[in-house]
Amino acid sequence: MFRYTCQFIIAPLVLLALLMPLSAKAGSGLERLDNFFEGLGSLRANFEQTVIDASAFSLQESGGVLIMQRPDKFLWDYQRPYQQVIIADGKKIYIYDADLEQVTVKVMQKSMGDTPMLLLSSGGALADSFVITEMGEDDGLEWLQLKPRAQQSNFSMMRLAFDHQTLRVMELVDSFDQTTRLQFSEIKRNPRIDSALFKFVAPPGVDVIEERVDVIEELP
Repeated sequence: MFRYTCQFIIAPLVLLALLMPLSAKAGSGLERLDNFFEGLGSLRANFEQTVIDASAFSLQESGGVLIMQRPDKFLWDYQRPYQQVIIADGKKIYIYDADLEQVTVKVMQKSMGDTPMLLLSSGGALADSFVITEMGEDDGLEWLQLKPRAQQSNFSMMRLAFDHQTLRVMELVDSFDQTTRLQFSEIKRNPRIDSALFKFVAPPGVDVIEERVDVIEELP
């Protein structure tokens, strides 16, 4: 379960990174990213998520709503098959499992680690952190492949699929060849967002586990 949760955190962090200004020196692939994320300060979308192992066996299916606001806030609201909420307020990440009556608190920068996501959120050029390859069209979607240049990264590959200028699919492949596939729908650009959505208050009776900075596990 911990590995799935890590991917839950990684995906919105990647999207937050892509909200930052990008360099256009990678050609048409990077220009496509620029066209979607240019001027995008906030985002709201429904999502369907599937976690698939190396043998293409579906390990988990879930869905819900994703709300993000640049530069470093997101609400990852899993509504099925069970309730889980992940909130980032810019400093900490709160992972709340309603069924377990437990919330785990992580330091956001530590969770991001020394990865391309951190470089991007600091304003680095996308092409400096990823090798970007045009994958062509498949099933009506234009695909891009991004491989991190850093040897130690939270994922080995990322694939993005666009319908015209709209991001429809994001796939993250980890070092175990496990793929987290996110399909987005009802995407809204720059919606007005109440900042209170990113403030987590633990319900009464919920156990709060706050991880110390020096003992936080690195993401796989």
